Amino acid sequence: MSDTRRDQLIDYIEKEFIGPDPIDWPGMTQSNGEEILTTDPPRTRYIAGILYPRETTDTDSDTQEGESEPVIDPEGEDLEVEDPGAEPAKKSRATPEFLENAEELINRSNAYRQSAISITVAIKREDNIRVKVSAGTYTTLTAIDPKTERKVITYPRTALSWENDGNPLILPTADKSLRKEPIGNTGLQFDITYRYRAGNSTIYTFTLENTKGKRGSSVRDDECFFQVKFTLFSEKGFSPLSEGQRITEDEDYRSNQLLYRDIHNYAIGHGCAADWEESDTVGWISTATFPRYDIKPIVPSTIDGVSLEMLKMSPYGSFSETVSELRLMCQKYREWINGLRIIRKSLSPEYAITADRHIRNCDICLSRMEKGIDLLEQNKEVRTAFQYMNLAMLMQQLHYNLPLQRWEDDGINDIRLINPVNLPEVTNSNTWYGDKTRYGKWRPFQLAFVLMNLRSMYDRDCNERGIVDLIWFPTGGGKTEAYLGLSAYTIFIRRLLDKEDKGTAILMRYTLRLLTAQQYERASAMICACELLRKEHEDLFGKNRITIGLWVGGTTTPNHMDGSEGAVKKFEKLKQDGKENPFVILKCPWCGAQMGAIQRGNIWEIAGYKKVMGPHGKAKIVFRCRNRNCDFSKEDLPLFVVDDAIYESTPTLLLGTVDKFAMLPFRPKAQCLFGYENGEKKTSPDLIIQDELHLISGPLGSMVGHYETLIHELCTVRTPSGEIHPKIIASTATISRAKAQCHALYGCKEDNVFQFPPPGLDAGNSFFAKEDHGQNGRRYVGILASGSSSDATTAIRLFAALLYGVKAMKVEKESDRDPYWTNIGYYNSIRELGQAATWIRADIDQHLDVMYKRRFDDKRYPTKEEYRKCRRYIWRDEELTSRISGSEVTASLANLGIRYSGEEDAAGKVKEHPIDICLATNMISVGLDVSRLGLMTVAGQPKTTSEYIQATSRVGRNATDAPGIVFVLYRPGRPRDKSHYEHFKSYHSRVYCSVEPTSVTPFSAPVRERALHAIMIGMMRLENDSRFNEDPPTYPDKELQGRVLSIIENRVDDIDSEELDATLNRIEYILQCWEDWNPRKWEPAKNPDRSYADPVPLMYSAGSHPNEAWGGRGIETPTSMRSVDASCEAEVLTNRYIAKEGEDGIFK
Repeated sequence: MSDTRRDQLIDYIEKEFIGPDPIDWPGMTQSNGEEILTTDPPRTRYIAGILYPRETTDTDSDTQEGESEPVIDPEGEDLEVEDPGAEPAKKSRATPEFLENAEELINRSNAYRQSAISITVAIKREDNIRVKVSAGTYTTLTAIDPKTERKVITYPRTALSWENDGNPLILPTADKSLRKEPIGNTGLQFDITYRYRAGNSTIYTFTLENTKGKRGSSVRDDECFFQVKFTLFSEKGFSPLSEGQRITEDEDYRSNQLLYRDIHNYAIGHGCAADWEESDTVGWISTATFPRYDIKPIVPSTIDGVSLEMLKMSPYGSFSETVSELRLMCQKYREWINGLRIIRKSLSPEYAITADRHIRNCDICLSRMEKGIDLLEQNKEVRTAFQYMNLAMLMQQLHYNLPLQRWEDDGINDIRLINPVNLPEVTNSNTWYGDKTRYGKWRPFQLAFVLMNLRSMYDRDCNERGIVDLIWFPTGGGKTEAYLGLSAYTIFIRRLLDKEDKGTAILMRYTLRLLTAQQYERASAMICACELLRKEHEDLFGKNRITIGLWVGGTTTPNHMDGSEGAVKKFEKLKQDGKENPFVILKCPWCGAQMGAIQRGNIWEIAGYKKVMGPHGKAKIVFRCRNRNCDFSKEDLPLFVVDDAIYESTPTLLLGTVDKFAMLPFRPKAQCLFGYENGEKKTSPDLIIQDELHLISGPLGSMVGHYETLIHELCTVRTPSGEIHPKIIASTATISRAKAQCHALYGCKEDNVFQFPPPGLDAGNSFFAKEDHGQNGRRYVGILASGSSSDATTAIRLFAALLYGVKAMKVEKESDRDPYWTNIGYYNSIRELGQAATWIRADIDQHLDVMYKRRFDDKRYPTKEEYRKCRRYIWRDEELTSRISGSEVTASLANLGIRYSGEEDAAGKVKEHPIDICLATNMISVGLDVSRLGLMTVAGQPKTTSEYIQATSRVGRNATDAPGIVFVLYRPGRPRDKSHYEHFKSYHSRVYCSVEPTSVTPFSAPVRERALHAIMIGMMRLENDSRFNEDPPTYPDKELQGRVLSIIENRVDDIDSEELDATLNRIEYILQCWEDWNPRKWEPAKNPDRSYADPVPLMYSAGSHPNEAWGGRGIETPTSMRSVDASCEAEVLTNRYIAKEGEDGIFK
């Protein structure tokens, strides 16, 4: 049976918004099958696909209060897209009368209450074009119900169809540019407008318009046409429309022109969208009220004869077979590249230079891979690290994918696992959990990426250390696995070269706490595997533990062990009430056992967290699994989430948000993360990983690039032979002009930025990734309801219709509804989301009830109880935004994993309801990876294409069992939304071409003002000993000033030399202030009420209120990479104010 679930959902939405919706119930259909509306008039019942009478205004059509008006979107401009429907001025031969008529038709199509729909197409010479028009009208009938003697109004539908008697249309010419074809006496008219010649084709605009005029002060239903649509048929096939020319053409633009040279746009809608035949010869083009497009997935390739099994490449396998398989992969890649050279010969000259560049990059990639294999054969340490990396990654896969096993009260003063799972044995696949085929195999691009970087991690002086490698791969393709594999190799090779090493080897940075928390859980499983292997082979990897730290803000995890907001106090509070859990880890990364508060009778048992006594008799919190079968039940898990523990233990892998690095000037203890011990350089990180690079742009990117000056310096090791820097890896699924961005961020040359995998000559094939035409793509559906009374009404009806449709769709088993049971509602701002949150329990629920009663579902069951049991209710809604706490975010993520099964217990109740509606902002655009999710509603076109791709990629990640569908709700009053709607198919067919370039200016004036002093102070504090960091701050001597000045000067000169003079002036001003102010503290001391004390500090936190006693001294210093304003807090007084009468008789 074919999967029709998404088709059924779209059908329900079209019936709800466009119609017709004939209902199988007495009196609801005519003898010919056409519907009869009874409860609502047509213009209330349907809100899209309507043609109103000419010159209809909002007031004419009975607009309700709150109507969405056509205003310019303050958050976005119209798209810069050349409209082929607009005649070029230099070719104009039209008379003023023609221009007025032609533009009037377009204006009618674009009117808010439109009376026409149009599409612009290109037609070949001497082609024959036929047309098919369809629409519906509704007649208002009034009768008296003989039973109730009340007036009853019904609206029977009449279907209209016109095909010009099957004859080809007579097309207008340049001399007579407009042709009108009345469709009988219906009031509909079909217009054809000649626009201009374009090569061997002619551009025409075809329009279907309602020629009726209003007969009264308001619009009547019988003056409108509903469900309007027309389709054009060509004998020769339509020509593609030409593209607009760009003024500037950079490398990325030219690459896209080459890669998407065979993807064309065949039509543009006006007041509607356009659809066309998916074929080499486009035989038909039609209007589309709710357009749809499937973006086929770009999936990792498989290579015949190359299995890349981790176990075979581990110490348990044969190394000679491993090398043979890796050589075969390289051989297949070489053959593919040779095939590109053959294709290159047949390309148009305009693509030649770009094609040569692509092929050259593929050659470089192949060469680096082969050199990695050579190193494997030649170097024992590299070979050993590579083998244990494979073993660690297999162990990580097996343990990370174990299900969450919850605890319950065992009734005898203890807790037990409800459904315990046996731990997998790495060499026995029979013990592996679930689908065994998904474990233990590299995707070719993942292992190729590791091979490329084997040398740079082994040889610190290697030139490839200076190359920023950018993993560019679509979401869900396995980027994380690629850099986790390289991380495991880095850890092992570092230990093999120095068994005594105990420093931080890897810095892994993210932009959002949601993404950070999720990736920490995944990386923790890999670190647990590495630690167990180290423990088994101390002769190879030493005695120092391999650990991971989560370095984030205090709103996610506690920054300190002690204190009122410290980890110990929060642990004790969690044990008392079981509510707020600040420890992030809710599941053992090794065995899957639940961690956190477990209710046992009237008390709370804490599983997985333990309070122990640390050095100097101070309590601290550690992670230790409660499951006795877990390898980490008798020793602490190698995890740290509290800053104090991180500084004390120096984790091998440090995972944090970019914002946390703004705290470096305030945290001299953090020098240990960069290999310093009391100011002396001992070691340094070897690898820096920046995930979701596209988010490091704009103001955030500029601040990150500015602080990168400090981080680059702290990670630099100076030797007699030169400077050693860490390798930088970045990853993204959506980016443009990455070379310029990496140059501004990391100070590397643009030529030292390498995209992997390098593209071939077609968008759907880079050897390592291919477009899978046989797999379900993510389906996008555009919703623009020009007949709706407001944007809110449209959204409410859409949410309700989706709730109804998922419950009503025909499926083989109840669990097949699960992918679409949870609707992710994506909003561009918290303000809009907040409004939507108020609809859920009122408006959406009420409209859902209306839908059930309109379809007489409440009367189709023998009892009300059975009806209630079979219909849909909103049981659970959640929110994922920045305004909820870290513990709530973690809990909501867990709740998103709850599946709908349709099963009930003996009492007829559902044990645990899945989420019905989850409202979210761009917080989920990266990092949300829940395979069951298949449905999303996007409210308004997101500000950037990158955000649009990333956000909508959160659904449909399991294309086989849960193919994704995304409903995009366009607002008629926003020109940018309407432009995306009218270009729906062309936009989605080349969506990656529309990714906007990013801007990073790390030394611009606003950034200098905010943070230049921070990186100066950070260098001084973190590269010096504890004595230097004591209060009062010591004014730096000339040598220290000169060194810091030289570092910053060189950085600015490399990245943005135009800002050099202003930067040097600012440095001089900062040093002058420091000397003049004579500060007594590095940062402010605090009074018992947490206000700042009187001693003058050198710096204080941005967004806080300075003490007036400082007299304007002290520099406001960021504690985040983002803009932070001073908070204004209001407190509700609990005591009642009682006015008293004074002696003068006045109440005070």
